[in-house]
Amino acid sequence: MKNKYLIAVLVGALLFLSACGGKSATRTPANPEKAPATKASQAAIKDAPVELLLDPALAANDLSLEALSHVYEGLVRLKKGQPVMLLAMDITPSADNLDYVVTLRPGVTFHDGTALNADAVVANFNRWFDPRDALHGSGAYTAWVTNFKGFKGETTADGKPKSTFDGIEKQNETTVILHLNQPDPDLLTKLSDPAFVIVSPAALKAAGFGTMKGKDGGTGPYKIGTWTESALTLDPFTSYWDAAAVPDKSLNIASDL
Repeated sequence: MKNKYLIAVLVGALLFLSACGGKSATRTPANPEKAPATKASQAAIKDAPVELLLDPALAANDLSLEALSHVYEGLVRLKKGQPVMLLAMDITPSADNLDYVVTLRPGVTFHDGTALNADAVVANFNRWFDPRDALHGSGAYTAWVTNFKGFKGETTADGKPKSTFDGIEKQNETTVILHLNQPDPDLLTKLSDPAFVIVSPAALKAAGFGTMKGKDGGTGPYKIGTWTESALTLDPFTSYWDAAAVPDKSLNIASDL
């Protein structure tokens, strides 16, 4: 009885294959748009020009970050993985680690000729932190969200501030105080992020938001020279605050690598 049943099943399967022309079915990808890229398309992506975006708070690609590292500086930088002072001469936390007193390096000028002071630092932190600030624009400020969790005015479900940062206060021309909502032992390391370099507020206002093309608000050893569709030339900044570190020649960065 079992053999008769098995034969009937086999005959039915043969009749089905015959009706399909003897061809097996082909599986169609559930989402064709996510099919693996061909070698040709991968090559096109690799060879596509990389856009230089020299607004430090918004730049993301490696080429832009490379250029920015020569033109702009932050309060601190990393050296062998540890934060060291740069535009800040000293950063001292309070006993409860909720306030950090930042003493700025004297004698520093931006490439546009204005002096680095407390107002410039306050303007940069307000730009990053406050969506209503005139210099904030419509950027995502991904680095800020990653490091400080949120923006001014945002709260969690229980009504607490979403951001670990609580604001910045000018104490005098060369001193600011950073206020936190909770202690952050990694604060100085976070401030070494390239997104948090200090930019001349005058340059930001003149350039608008995004590319900073044609404007240079840095304090670094190089300033922006010529900028074309295919390359960027960085020239030595002869008024750099560390005279011993002034470069002796220009630096060329191609934007079509």
